[in-house]
Amino acid sequence: MIIQNEQFANYIKQYERLIITICLSFTKNYFDAEDLAQQTFLSAYTNYSKFDGVNFKAWLTTIATNKCKDFLKSPTRAIDSLSDEDYECLKDKGDTPEDSLLKKHNNEKIYSLCKKLKEPYRSVAVNYFCEDIKLSAMAKDTGKSLKTLQTHLYRSKKLLKVLWKEEFM
Repeated sequence: MIIQNEQFANYIKQYERLIITICLSFTKNYFDAEDLAQQTFLSAYTNYSKFDGVNFKAWLTTIATNKCKDFLKSPTRAIDSLSDEDYECLKDKGDTPEDSLLKKHNNEKIYSLCKKLKEPYRSVAVNYFCEDIKLSAMAKDTGKSLKTLQTHLYRSKKLLKVLWKEEFM
């Protein structure tokens, strides 16, 4: 038995590169190839009594080939690819952190400028530019006519433009 173990150890040293190369050619992944080579030698060791003694290299490469074919057919190895529809659902549709920060900064600037306006322009500007409230909704809530709010918005835009130039130019 000791002679058999020493002989098998010599076989491993002699054929390990060949078996890893065969497994790598099947799997295209070095780590999987190493695992399969190890399984090949383990299988050969446990079934050594079935070896007919004629051509160890051919017997070992057959075991390696069969291990690789079984591995490639294995359902646990199956990789499901995503459909275009699934991929679209996973896509990040949010802003980048830089964009989010710029938007926040700009919104803060606009809010501070709107707060500098006098009434009635301040409330219209804050509601329209900062709160995203439509003029029609403001008209319903305040009871003011739509035309009056449109005029206030037009004038607040002109005033904001002047404030923007003063502050940031």
